[in-house]
Amino acid sequence: MKTLKSILTVTVASIALSAAAFALPPGKGGPELTTKDQFAELKAGDKVTLVCKMDDFRKEITIKDSKAAMALCEQDTKVHCDTCKKDYKVTWANPKSGPTTTMTIVDENGKPCMVYIKAS
Repeated sequence: MKTLKSILTVTVASIALSAAAFALPPGKGGPELTTKDQFAELKAGDKVTLVCKMDDFRKEITIKDSKAAMALCEQDTKVHCDTCKKDYKVTWANPKSGPTTTMTIVDENGKPCMVYIKAS
């Protein structure tokens, strides 16, 4: 059982790291938004970029208020990609390897496909 837990931990960490590395080329935006605290810190006028990792679609969103910022990360919220012509879903997971709950936008197969990046 300990081996299975180790394999699962390594797999989750690998996916998280590869998703962050694949999100944007260096110098193309700020940090990826993955926690409720990051969304809660957004203020009116802040800009967030929605990035589709499948086709590099980008959509800039201007935050109107804290309520609008938190609406972006609600569980099961649908996120639309204009290029893919599909809706994707916001999910939250609490990796067993740590106490942090992280947000991911996944496709119909549960694979990470989009991210929010704080615009610089």
